[in-house]
Parts: sequence; structure tokens; C-alpha cells
Amino acid sequence: MNAVEAARNLELIRTLMERTTQYQLLTARAGLAAGCLAGAGAVSFLALDPSNPWQFGAVWAAVFAGSVLALLGTAWLRARESRQRFWSRQARMVVLALLPAVFTALVLSVFFFAGGQHLWLPGVWMLCYGQGALATAAYAPAPIRGLGLVTLALGTLTLTLGPDWAVPMMGMGFGAGHIGLGLALLQRRRAGLRLYREVA
Repeated sequence: MNAVEAARNLELIRTLMERTTQYQLLTARAGLAAGCLAGAGAVSFLALDPSNPWQFGAVWAAVFAGSVLALLGTAWLRARESRQRFWSRQARMVVLALLPAVFTALVLSVFFFAGGQHLWLPGVWMLCYGQGALATAAYAPAPIRGLGLVTLALGTLTLTLGPDWAVPMMGMGFGAGHIGLGLALLQRRRAGLRLYREVA
């Protein structure tokens, strides 16, 4: 065995070990679907009024619900294809890691809507999302950690820019961000399959 083959074998072993500890059911399709939904939500405000809390809340609630359904649906399909457990130990750990950020986002959403300041929420949502993504760092693929860091930075920028930039930043943070995540996961999966075939 030469040095190149040894390096490939070590990389394959590392990849297989990651699969025993990391949540593997997150798909590129889920990321792309969430990104497209967020982008469509931002574009919808060319016709809707973002200052109307009912319209603002309805659009982003629909985007959130659609993204969650896409995540669950694609994860369930991958679990069936790969004969893995859908509600695995890794899935439970990811959900537990996300709960504090989701709870914080929910409480702050109620608070800001009640105070008529809903246009400040995109920055808050991005900060909560970034914290939640980083909280899953031990269980999630590396692209999730990158998205978490980027979303924290965009959340800070969104709050700095103010309410006038709320909708465009949502399109950038959650739309472009999730499309980038989907493409990164797709590339990662292809690289893993190629490595496996080369070693095998």
C-alpha cells in the first residue's frame, strides 16, 4: 500500500466514524427547499406590506412550516433508503441542542409582535438560528457550523441596518444561506461517494 492509498483509507475511516456520531439524514434537498421558500417569502413583499404584522407573520410562518416539512420529509425518505432509524440518538441530540434557541426565538417573536416592532425580528431570528446551528456542532455536518457563523454575522448586521432592511436580509440570510448549505451538502455527499468508490 502506497502513501496515497493509505491516505485515502484513513479519510474513508474518518468519514465512516463521523457517520456513527453525526446526524446523517439532513439532505441537500431540504437545504435547497428551505432556501427557495425563504427567497420566495422575501420576494412576496414586493406585493405585500411588511409593516403589516399579519402579512409579515403569515409569510414567515408559512416559510418556516414549509421548511420544517421539507426537512422531515426528505429525512424520512433518506432514512428509508439507507435503512436507518428516523428518530435516532443523533436526531434526539440535535433536537435537544436546538430547543433553547427555538424557545428563545418564540418568546422574542411574541414580545416583538405584541410591541408592534416585528420588523426587528429578522435580526433576532438570525441570531437565534446561528446559536442553534452552532449548538449542534458536535452532531451536525461541517456546513451547518459554517452557516451558523454566517447567520450570526448577518443577524448582527440586520439589527445594525434596522427595519428597512428586514426583508432583504431575510432573503439573504435564510434564502441564499440555505441554498448555499444545500449545495455544500450535495458536494460533500458526492465527495464521500467518490472516495468510497476509489478506495473500494
